[in-house]
Amino acid sequence: MVLLPVLAPILLVIALGAFLEWRRFFGPGFVAGANRLTYWVALPVLVFHSLTTAAHGETEVAGLLGVLVGATWVGIALAWVLARSIGVEGPSVGTWIQAAFRGNLTFVGLPLLLTLPDVPRTAAILALAPLLVVYNGMSVILLLASRAPVDRSSVRLMLRELVRNPIILASVLGGAWYLLELRVWLPLELALGQVAKMAVPLALLSIGSALVTTPLQGNVRWAMLAACFKSIASPLIGLGLARLAQLDPGATRVVLVLLACPTAGISYTMVRELGGDQAIAAGTIVISTLLSALSLAAILTWV
Repeated sequence: MVLLPVLAPILLVIALGAFLEWRRFFGPGFVAGANRLTYWVALPVLVFHSLTTAAHGETEVAGLLGVLVGATWVGIALAWVLARSIGVEGPSVGTWIQAAFRGNLTFVGLPLLLTLPDVPRTAAILALAPLLVVYNGMSVILLLASRAPVDRSSVRLMLRELVRNPIILASVLGGAWYLLELRVWLPLELALGQVAKMAVPLALLSIGSALVTTPLQGNVRWAMLAACFKSIASPLIGLGLARLAQLDPGATRVVLVLLACPTAGISYTMVRELGGDQAIAAGTIVISTLLSALSLAAILTWV
């Protein structure tokens, strides 16, 4: 009963973005500008507004975050073993591993959680900032370490990526606002609410556009395996740890949704900047986006 009213509209908006891109409806530079608007303005405002207007009393973040971080570390370790076993070598190793664990929390996970019933939304949003720190930090370390030993310059690069991440900044600020039980000036709160409303549709349209424009090339078998790990193995790892931690059904659903998210689109940009395997990164993004629709459907149906 949950599947159609929650997941179907999301998939339809993604399909609309893909169709409009295929028909060349978007003008030159529009999608790039919409991506920047979504990433730097709409989504951070959505996070901040959601936290500052959330009902208090739902602050059990520790168990949820512990399972998410634990599943990420287990996933990284297993992905490293699998990458070696299938013959991934050199700079491609770091690319493959980060493609296998780094989910698109910003453009897929967050919008989806805000539409799901019976989940601890505030706790989920509060857990996003530290989880994004883990994702960004480990991605930089893995990509650089697969090329050369980690040095001071790579550490500086990692710190720069963390301190300038708008979702992390919005989560920290909104979380502090929430914990201090402060209120935003009402006209400003209403204005932020209007801006926040554009975040989800813009993010979903951008994903659809990326499905059409992201190149699928190189070793497709490696990309397929990384996508299967991201969309299937990651949520299964999370399910096992959630059971061990005895999370309630709502928190377990949050864990599975976040871990089943497709590989983050921004990982392609990071791979390109840090000298990784661009073909693996692009292929995993495309394939995992398609596979995650099936895994998310299964999660929403049976969990």
